[in-house]
Amino acid sequence: MNILGHTVKGVLLLGNVGVGIGFLCCAYSPSMSPVAHPILSCAGLFFPFLLLSVLVFIPIWFFYCRKYVWVPLIFLVAGGGAILTYTPFRSAEETAEGEVLKFLTYNVMGMQGDTEDESHPIQTYIQQSDADVVCLQEFHWDNEKIKKEFPMYPYVRSLEVGNGNKMGCLSRFPILSVEPVVYKSVTNGSFILRLKMESDTLVVVCNHLESNKLDAHDKEVYEGLLKSPEEQNVKADGKYLLRKLADAAVIRAPQADSVAQAISRQSSKYLMVCGDFNDSPISYAHHTIGRGLTDAYREAGWGPGFSYNRNFLYFRIDHMFVNKGFRVLKCRVDNSISASDHYPLWCLVEKL
Repeated sequence: MNILGHTVKGVLLLGNVGVGIGFLCCAYSPSMSPVAHPILSCAGLFFPFLLLSVLVFIPIWFFYCRKYVWVPLIFLVAGGGAILTYTPFRSAEETAEGEVLKFLTYNVMGMQGDTEDESHPIQTYIQQSDADVVCLQEFHWDNEKIKKEFPMYPYVRSLEVGNGNKMGCLSRFPILSVEPVVYKSVTNGSFILRLKMESDTLVVVCNHLESNKLDAHDKEVYEGLLKSPEEQNVKADGKYLLRKLADAAVIRAPQADSVAQAISRQSSKYLMVCGDFNDSPISYAHHTIGRGLTDAYREAGWGPGFSYNRNFLYFRIDHMFVNKGFRVLKCRVDNSISASDHYPLWCLVEKL
């Protein structure tokens, strides 16, 4: 019995250490370049599963051998930064002494939701958002139509990305200039806009980074894995999907590098970066672009905040960062509207 007990304890300890190491590999994978390590750089996708696995060992050790509870706790502390990035639990700051602004970023999926619904839910949401600056991805309207439908925003720009795809910026502040961030892409892009905010300049960096390009067939493969997770299917189909995600990450990496370099050249006191990164909070793109900035959702968000919500795929791939000129009061992924395959992400900030 004693030998059996020691054997079970040893197997559990070995399993805990193995899961913990995997968890830390996921937590620190954003520092790994997808260009050099395409597959390994996708480890962040498995972060929530490894996190749950580590957490499971806490009650196991608590009831089986309490003196080993410290093992999973050490791994959780070591990966604590990634945990807070992935799923923060921050209450909103209610008081603000300075001017408060609201920023909104939203991938509107070509406004298909408004085409299918005569009540125009996406258009109405934006009109009623009370945001000072709105950045839209997969938004195909030209400047004249924007001005007509959004009279509350006197300053608008339709941003031409390529291959018929566009982005948009709606602002209550005058738009002084627009400059594209140069990188290779056919249907995606990033732009730097300078807005006149009274006596100051607000720099806004709008992004729509490379998509993972999961087509209808790929999504069927993914759904098949969920419904029939047989070992043979997991190996073959899982490897296929992982390779496709890795290929997209390789394309996104230099795009993120270009955006980060463009941000580093900005000297304005006020800066906001946002958009559809097509990558999770535990990713190279998020890590690289957000370096030196405040992740608004991590600072004042609640829960995992999944912003993509289709085909059993749930990730937070829409992000927002601000520099030290702002204090983040509140940030939310708004799941009250489901007219797009993305939920809008908004935040309230106080000017310092």
